[in-house]
Amino acid sequence: MPIFTRSSRYRLASFLAAAIGAAVSTQSRAADPAPPVPPASPTTAPTQQELLEKINALQAEVTQLKDQQNASTTAEQKLETQRAVDAAVAKVQEDAARHSQLFDLSDGNSIVAQHTDSGFKFHTVDGNYSLNPWLQMQFRYETTYRSQASAGDDTQSGFELRRLKFGADGNLFGPDLTYFLQFSVDRTSGTPLLELAWAKYHFVNTPFNVQFGNIKDPLDHEQIISSRYMDPIDRTLVADVFAHSEGFAKGVTLTYEDKGPLRAAYAFTGGFNNYNTNFEEYPTNPANWGTAGRAEYKFFGDWKDYDTHFSAYGTQQDTLVTGVAADWTEAGVGGVLTHVFDAEYLTQSGLFLYGAYLGRYTRDDTVGTGKKATVNDTYDSTLRFQASYAIDQHWEPYIQYEYIHFDSKDLAAKSEDQVHVIRLGTSYYFYGHAAKFQTDISYLPNGSPVNDTNSGVLLDNGHNELVWRAQFQLLL
Repeated sequence: MPIFTRSSRYRLASFLAAAIGAAVSTQSRAADPAPPVPPASPTTAPTQQELLEKINALQAEVTQLKDQQNASTTAEQKLETQRAVDAAVAKVQEDAARHSQLFDLSDGNSIVAQHTDSGFKFHTVDGNYSLNPWLQMQFRYETTYRSQASAGDDTQSGFELRRLKFGADGNLFGPDLTYFLQFSVDRTSGTPLLELAWAKYHFVNTPFNVQFGNIKDPLDHEQIISSRYMDPIDRTLVADVFAHSEGFAKGVTLTYEDKGPLRAAYAFTGGFNNYNTNFEEYPTNPANWGTAGRAEYKFFGDWKDYDTHFSAYGTQQDTLVTGVAADWTEAGVGGVLTHVFDAEYLTQSGLFLYGAYLGRYTRDDTVGTGKKATVNDTYDSTLRFQASYAIDQHWEPYIQYEYIHFDSKDLAAKSEDQVHVIRLGTSYYFYGHAAKFQTDISYLPNGSPVNDTNSGVLLDNGHNELVWRAQFQLLL
């Protein structure tokens, strides 16, 4: 701490200036002729040399005091400068954090944006609200060759925008209320169509959830999995013909989802593939009503891998799950009972195995009355197998086999009632499922008695058919 205050330093400087002036005056007088020397006084006055020495000592002391003052001032200045720098840095950091937030709510609960595996996500810091918009585009080129078609050998080929879907999902008011919206653009007309629109509430501290709206019928695992996360280019012929591709329905589902190995779902619906319709029944709408149930058992692994993959790509844990399900849809006095048993095994090392049996019992409308009444009940059976192997972060080849045995009463006379599909293909992942290229070739030795343009299969009853497809998927 300085020895002198500012005012005392000023007085000392004034004194020194006066003392120095006196000394200079004394030297000047020493150069002039000496005046008469008065008689000596009893006290001897200090000599000029002594005065100069005192002045020099005072000057040295003043210099030392100034140095101390400067050192103290420099330290204070450095401290003040550092404080200013720290304050500026803190302000810049605060400003950067504020600009990284999409909105700054009045209660301080900001909305932030980030990119996840499923696209961009906006959510509040506390996680009570989130919005995950997404877009899926599948652009495809395919060629179908049929031997001995109605007018001889026939080849059809060209481009199509197989899928253009967009939607959003997230949660509201907390993690227990979630929602999902999905629209699809028709590939022939370009008209947007609502496919899924549901909300799901989890009953707190229980394993139960209730879901309502346009939902997926809880029937077939391949049909339930999103087309965004499949290794094959598209769903199988079996899934398209017997599970209506994606199996949309309108209704309510109650699910049991525990952390343990067992989970189940029960749905009460307007009927399989009956959605975007009003409350009226058959024949105004495709069905009167429907009910479905599915139970799954996990021997080991992670439910998340099972729910979000129809391939081994990105699998975090070795997982084995089996499922059994059934759907009854009534239309008029007839109805359809579809039942499924499936199993899926996927590993971290890249191996994926899938097998499923699907059967369909159809109770036809009664034709005629009284003794002439006839009921044309039919039963169709199918098998599906798939194996794939994720070689690395890019390549995942796969092989599929499908078998369909149609009930002959379902088909026109002399139609081939057995269909075999052998399919080989591969996926190349540029950026996971977000950007991938897929190609495959399918061989149908007996052709097909039904058309399914989703899988590229055209009617070629009892004759060879080849289908080649190449597709690029972009997922945002």
